[in-house]
Amino acid sequence: MEKTGKKTKSFLVLMLIAASVGLFIVLPMFQTSSTNERVTPSSNEEKLEQTLRAMQGVGEVKVYFYYGEMTNETDENNLFSQYFRGTDKGVKDITGMLIVSEGASDIFVKNEIRAVVSQVMQLPIHRIIIVPMENKGEK
Repeated sequence: MEKTGKKTKSFLVLMLIAASVGLFIVLPMFQTSSTNERVTPSSNEEKLEQTLRAMQGVGEVKVYFYYGEMTNETDENNLFSQYFRGTDKGVKDITGMLIVSEGASDIFVKNEIRAVVSQVMQLPIHRIIIVPMENKGEK
């Protein structure tokens, strides 16, 4: 009698542990977290805009990339990266940028944007045009 009681007790403990583990596995699939609700930037322009907005004094910003001609690079490393990008015809290089920012009317903010973007995008500063954004409230 004592053996069957011990077996039943062990079986119940084992089932309780299995149910707890199952609950921890299944429960997160039905919960929505605040990180999943955030909108993630889909393009490189949007990612750069989000980053520039975080800089002090920049304010609202729009970024436009200018793409040059297609390049047919035959380097083995580029062939490998082209495979994962899904293209085999070549790569469009970014040859210039236009940045429209609320804070660009301040020369210090403008120079800081230009220096940061030049370093991040590996573009010479003469290829980066920064202009102030029209403020509709000033008219």
